[in-house]
Amino acid sequence: MEQPRVLVVAGYDPSGGAGVLADVKTLEAHGVYGWAVCTAMTWQNERVIRRVDWTPEKDLFEQMDLCFASADFDWVKIGVTPSPGAAANIIRHLKQHNPAVRVVLDPVIRASSGSMFWEGGVAGWEELAAQCFMLTPNWEEIGWLYPDEDVMERCRVLTAWVGCHLFLKGGHHPEHPGRDYLWSGGRVEVLEPAGDEPVYPKHGSGCVLASALAANLALGHGLSVAAIQAKDYVKQFLSSDKTLLGWHRSFGGRRAGFIF
Repeated sequence: MEQPRVLVVAGYDPSGGAGVLADVKTLEAHGVYGWAVCTAMTWQNERVIRRVDWTPEKDLFEQMDLCFASADFDWVKIGVTPSPGAAANIIRHLKQHNPAVRVVLDPVIRASSGSMFWEGGVAGWEELAAQCFMLTPNWEEIGWLYPDEDVMERCRVLTAWVGCHLFLKGGHHPEHPGRDYLWSGGRVEVLEPAGDEPVYPKHGSGCVLASALAANLALGHGLSVAAIQAKDYVKQFLSSDKTLLGWHRSFGGRRAGFIF
């Protein structure tokens, strides 16, 4: 069987905690081959971002064209972009190569250090969501997208009417940290934390979750199993080290009982 592939379109973080380096490490740990196209070069470490230089769209598309000239991609993970419109343009270009491509989008609106990426605001967000297979916002990001609205109700409406799936990351939930929510067709599956191992905050954990989801979907798992497996992988990542930078270890899919 040919090894599954996922194309990552995201930023470059020299620390390896987030961005394409973290994405490819996550994919590799799942037995999935990762290709990477850089949306931005960043000057950062695990604690601070000093500068972001966005890749011009024509250069970004040329990178993508060369990837598709060498391999086919059914699954793409998109990370940081300068705006929802830029992400939508990326998806439109992807679909010129593969009209059936499925996108896992991590809407990185601002960095954990406070730096804002979508400086032009969130205009075009729902049009972007409609082009995606899966969205992976955290609790705060939904709040930024829909200020002063009920988070769970917005997720219900978004998945019911736009048609995408949504993994709502609960790490920033004020009352239930670690409880995640898988939304599909306006219905929710609650994913509680598993095990009692200690976990530690990590730079890039959102990138890791989105890439773990993309990996499990590329491996052929259904939505619910892919979400559980991705959550388990992130738990392993968060438990790997007490610092802000975690270790990526080969993942055995312990709940499903298989080894990659």
